[in-house]
Amino acid sequence: MEYVLQAILNDMMRFLPKTVILIVIGVILANIFMESGVIDRFTPLLLPFCRASRLPKECISSLLTCFINPTAGKAMLAGFYQSGNVGGKEALLTSIMATFPIVAGESLFRGHAILAVFILGPFIGTVHIVLNLFSSFLQSLIAFFIARFSLSHTSSAPPSSSPSSSLSSSSSSSSSSPPSPQSSQSSAKSSSSAKSSTPSDLHNHSKNIIILISIRKSAKTLKKILPTFIIAFFIMDFLLVSGGMNLIGSFFEPILRILGLPGACISAIIADLVHFSAGYATVITLLNSGIIDAKQAILTLLVGSMLTITMIYVKHSFSMYVSLFGRLGVKISIANYAFSMLTKLLMIAIVILF
Repeated sequence: MEYVLQAILNDMMRFLPKTVILIVIGVILANIFMESGVIDRFTPLLLPFCRASRLPKECISSLLTCFINPTAGKAMLAGFYQSGNVGGKEALLTSIMATFPIVAGESLFRGHAILAVFILGPFIGTVHIVLNLFSSFLQSLIAFFIARFSLSHTSSAPPSSSPSSSLSSSSSSSSSSPPSPQSSQSSAKSSSSAKSSTPSDLHNHSKNIIILISIRKSAKTLKKILPTFIIAFFIMDFLLVSGGMNLIGSFFEPILRILGLPGACISAIIADLVHFSAGYATVITLLNSGIIDAKQAILTLLVGSMLTITMIYVKHSFSMYVSLFGRLGVKISIANYAFSMLTKLLMIAIVILF
């Protein structure tokens, strides 16, 4: 027992501090991307894709919102469906097409991609993220072609009332109205204060505010991630050192053997159910221990994502879709889950073949 504890302590001192630091940096960077408005530069890239699909402008609005907040985007689509602005088939296809904006938003702006690269390493992390993006893109692409050839041609121009446009319109209307004495005095004060501050000072001040807000948001996220990560690291390392992983792997070895994975990979799959960072930590532990190679690590992550998707649909997605869309929510849940599993199986086949 003393040998086991000493081995665990050595592993924690060797791997844990570095990994925790990288996780902290990754989460902070992800929040800086969100707060600095980088996401606004990417959303226009989705507009041509949505216009060509012949979906109405309400569907475009929900797709763009899903890129920023999936729950808000789905709720927006449900509101359009309940009000009759979007038909059932359009809502179904939009929900499938929203897969890529959701996964892209999570990967690029919610820390998944950065944490994957930092924890799993540049090669495995990049391949894992690319496969996730590609599988979700295939789902959206299939839904796009179905919409393109099955829906009648509708006006798919982007909605005219966006936050930026409403802001500009409100500013223009306010500028057209005559200023009151109070407003003229306040504008004079603001102009005098603006003259005393140089553009570089204002830019640096805004950057500091963005960093402070990002750190505060990161602290809330890290309070959830780090304890789970450290506990999962300790448990999985204990199983590796004590030999308990061999006992667990023996139960799942027949299934994993089909994919050429050792039984110990089930630990990473189970850890992925707790949190994706815990799954990453377990995979890199198995990789550093020589139990699996890079290809097996990628396959383990894909299998783990399939199990995670299943658990998410059982716990959350099904009830949410039904509550938002009624009977149509059952069809949306089944269609989205089926598309997710099929594209993940395709990614597994690609990794096995290549």
